[in-house]
Amino acid sequence: MRNVFQRVNTTDVDADADIETEKSPVTTKAASTSILLRILLILIVGVGTLAGILALVATIPGLSLPSSLEDAKHIVQVLRDYIQNNEEGHSKTFIIFTLLYLWKQTFCVPGTILLNLIAGALYGMSTIPLLCFLTALGSTLCYYIFYFAGADILEHYIPERLDKLRGQIDQNRSRMFLYLMTIRLFPFAPYWLINIVSPFVGVPVWSFFITCMLGIIPYNFVTIEAGEMLSEVESVSDILNPWFIIKLLVVSVVPLLLSFIGKRKHKEEDVENPEWEEEKDVEPLMSEI
Repeated sequence: MRNVFQRVNTTDVDADADIETEKSPVTTKAASTSILLRILLILIVGVGTLAGILALVATIPGLSLPSSLEDAKHIVQVLRDYIQNNEEGHSKTFIIFTLLYLWKQTFCVPGTILLNLIAGALYGMSTIPLLCFLTALGSTLCYYIFYFAGADILEHYIPERLDKLRGQIDQNRSRMFLYLMTIRLFPFAPYWLINIVSPFVGVPVWSFFITCMLGIIPYNFVTIEAGEMLSEVESVSDILNPWFIIKLLVVSVVPLLLSFIGKRKHKEEDVENPEWEEEKDVEPLMSEI
């Protein structure tokens, strides 16, 4: 009798396995189709908005998108002439610059450093608050685009990494603001990847926005200052002077100091509250990225 039941149970298990095997290709195909559709949606939105921006760029004679330092210098001269010779030149230049800057931040397109140089040459230090706000706004738009359309993509391609990042965020939730500021201040962090994974690892949107806006201030300050002397330089080496390098090194040291202060404060709290678990070394979010 026992052997009969064993055979029956084995048969049932095999039947269930066969059913799952039959369903698996269909499920996988449906998931792949959903991922492709989401990727296509992001591409359509990105290309469509870029087409609109390029149409505005074409309304200014001689204007193009910058891809090198020489392009940036040429664009600055074109825009200066256009602003001087057209009543609506200032407002149109501002609109095009704002939309292009937002587009690059939203869709994680590299090249904002050239826009920073152009902004520094045209407007000077007064443009730093605007660039910080546009960076935070564009990054938040990226946050929401992937929140609504990118979940399947990331869960499909980097599920283990997302789980690790969720653990990092949970371990640092009591000092979330300092933790995010440390990441944003670090000049070599992959900001684009931080933007797209943040909604899936438990980063609150307001903390994301504020730390993004504040953490980018040192970088914008350095690049805008370099842009102010853009018209005077002949090569990149004229911009990368010793003082410029020193300021970049200072920016790199700041997050290390903040991290040290945060960990020290956390240890003091552990001493005052012995029932808490002993603090474990936490790797920064960017190390997992």
